[in-house]
Amino acid sequence: MKKYLLIIALIIAVSAIGGCYYLFGRKDVCKNVIPEDAKAVMVLDAKQLVKQLDISIRDILNFKKSDKDEKTGIDFLSPMYGFLSNERYLCGVIALSDAKDFEEAIKDRGVSIESQRGFKWAYSNQMTLCFNDEKALLLGPISQAESNNMRQKMVDWMNQGEQKNPYLSELKKKDGILKVSSSLGVVPDINLCQYTQMIGSALDLNSVLMNAAFNISDNALTLSVGLTSDDNRFDKLIDQYNEHFRPIKADLVDTTSENPFLWFGTNLDGAKLLEALRKNPILRTVLVALNLQIDLDKLLKSIDGDVSFEFVDLSDLTYRNWSIKAQVNNQDFLKNVSDWDASFLSSGAKIHSLSSNNYVLTDGSTNIYFGFQDNLFYLSENHHGSPAADNVSANSISTLKSKIRGKRCFVTLDISRLISKANLQLLKSEDKEKLNALFGTLDRLNVSMREVGDVEFEITTKQNTSDLIKGLLK
Repeated sequence: MKKYLLIIALIIAVSAIGGCYYLFGRKDVCKNVIPEDAKAVMVLDAKQLVKQLDISIRDILNFKKSDKDEKTGIDFLSPMYGFLSNERYLCGVIALSDAKDFEEAIKDRGVSIESQRGFKWAYSNQMTLCFNDEKALLLGPISQAESNNMRQKMVDWMNQGEQKNPYLSELKKKDGILKVSSSLGVVPDINLCQYTQMIGSALDLNSVLMNAAFNISDNALTLSVGLTSDDNRFDKLIDQYNEHFRPIKADLVDTTSENPFLWFGTNLDGAKLLEALRKNPILRTVLVALNLQIDLDKLLKSIDGDVSFEFVDLSDLTYRNWSIKAQVNNQDFLKNVSDWDASFLSSGAKIHSLSSNNYVLTDGSTNIYFGFQDNLFYLSENHHGSPAADNVSANSISTLKSKIRGKRCFVTLDISRLISKANLQLLKSEDKEKLNALFGTLDRLNVSMREVGDVEFEITTKQNTSDLIKGLLK
């Protein structure tokens, strides 16, 4: 009996060692293709996917069997890389499990293949492809004439050894299924001049490093994005914005409906915020115009603490039952309500006093309530506060309180309600079914900012994310 137990133990040990080698011992043949002067780097790490999804060896073998049946020739379990070349071409590098199957898959799509410089080449839809027995490099968008000029450089990349690319080095420091590192200078149509005026000179976006990582937990999909820089002007800018957006106390969560469609919260020093707004010429003009009608400056200066903005419900894509709340240190804002400029009420709207420091602005069809309650300023369409919403989720606002506390900004959106209320009449019936199947398990989108320049996007799900993704892979 002991002999058989020993044999079984040896079989299990060999299987475990073989499985670990199969999953984690494979050589990364794609990393060295990334040139030293690449402007951005991305990696899709199959090892992290296996780890975070808790996928068994049997799942991997079944997936490999399915891959073999389809004969793509692609090794989906090895790291896949993408990068932006110095010439501004988008490039992707993938490992091959069977170069012959990969070549046949390309030919089956009507694309011709030629051999040159020790590699095989294909061109289609402004993309050029270079591959050998181990890996494939895709580059584009590029014209066929430019493609011919880039072939030697692509050959150099495919043959080179490991390069010291700073963005690739950054990716090695973080865990993630999908990771991206680049400078902000590569992002198109970004103009931060108006935001950097306060520090005296424009910030060089090429000096700002952006790192992003996508991860999976039991009931959430998370994308974390962080900005860093060696430029002290960047640090100064971040410090100034951190003064305006302080850590949230989360006190206002207790005054919010249990499951709002949309909720935004932050913590403000109103006096400092007003000072910063006045430095912008356009905003300064707007503030002057508004102060001719109401004492807006006094309201902003009184804000000292948490501020929230909430949409309780969504009906036919029309927002209902919204409210704004802010913790304040004085109530001077409403001392001169009776003196507010008459032009503000020229449309026929009237202000009625409900009680001390509580008012309603009405135009006959819409009522807007505002005032103070226990050092809390409110502006709302609903006089009775925030009604509880139906379909309270496991990730309702009260359960998010611990996540909200300490963040500098937090936004939560009910995705499930948005999908259910969305008008899908323009879609075909089969498209509706696919959309509902895809989004039916989603719950909320949460966007939080721990520090200015450090943002996390989280999608929570109604079922275990591992089971959900495994189902999509079948």
